[in-house]
Amino acid sequence: METNLSELVETRLNKPCVIVGPGPTMLDFPYKDFNGTIITIGDAALRGKNIFNPDFWVCSNSHFPVPDISYHLEIINSFKTTTFLFSETELYGLLWQKSDDYLKTNLKVNWVMFDERHFLGKKCNPNKKCCNLIRSRNNSFTIQELVSKVYKFDEVAKQGGTVFEYALCLALILGCNPIYIQGVDLPISVNNKKIDYFEIGDLGQEYLVRNELEDELKILYKKTFQDISKQSKRQIKVTFSSIINKFQYLIKKIFNLISKKKLTGFSGTINTILNNCEIYSKIAKENNIKIYNLSPNSTLKKVKNIDYLDPKNIKLHQQT
Repeated sequence: METNLSELVETRLNKPCVIVGPGPTMLDFPYKDFNGTIITIGDAALRGKNIFNPDFWVCSNSHFPVPDISYHLEIINSFKTTTFLFSETELYGLLWQKSDDYLKTNLKVNWVMFDERHFLGKKCNPNKKCCNLIRSRNNSFTIQELVSKVYKFDEVAKQGGTVFEYALCLALILGCNPIYIQGVDLPISVNNKKIDYFEIGDLGQEYLVRNELEDELKILYKKTFQDISKQSKRQIKVTFSSIINKFQYLIKKIFNLISKKKLTGFSGTINTILNNCEIYSKIAKENNIKIYNLSPNSTLKKVKNIDYLDPKNIKLHQQT
């Protein structure tokens, strides 16, 4: 069933939550002893499937998971108690054609769509396919605007550089406190350590491959690559050259995902990410909401109002 994002406002007021990314420290969190809300990004929901059950799965890309691909739909629907929250303007802004009837018929979980680019309802310049999806959700056009509206904050964050930002938006919209962040490293560049990483799509983030899932995920992403390649070729026949370049970019991204090619991290978008997180952290501080980064090597340590906390100290911290 579809839910409006505004219906989630303060539904977890003053309850703890953890935002989980599939970075190297993903499993360091004490999930068994945690009674709060679990929000996952990327493919962390899959990697943690036998460890925790996410309350929310936040996505903002056009390649995985895609409800319009049957085996992706099966994966989404397998998380029966998880709310699937995705950017419709990213998913349906280029390759895929949105069908409300299809989503309502086939998505068997609770789901929420959001816009992350059309501030004040303004169209892109030049006009793009995603502009056909602009709509007001209780006087808010984007998830960023809704956060600022809920907390009566004058500043609004820009379009993000990582899906993590929208997960943080969701945590604030829910009213969670404190907010823990686990497995979100946002590396600016690839380090020299010999760790098995791969890059996933528009996130640009490197993800640690857990050995027990590597083969399964490689098969999944390889099949996705093949299917999206076929879909892209069909679309290319009726698109302009500038759009073709975007399709080629998408295919290259998914190929990198399969081949686990080492690429740079967030060097191109890190300033936007940190500036946006600075805004969210100011909102949190003004409303006595604590945000803790639990990954020692995360670039989030650069954000003034997001404190580092060793996950081993969470129990002690919660009792004080």
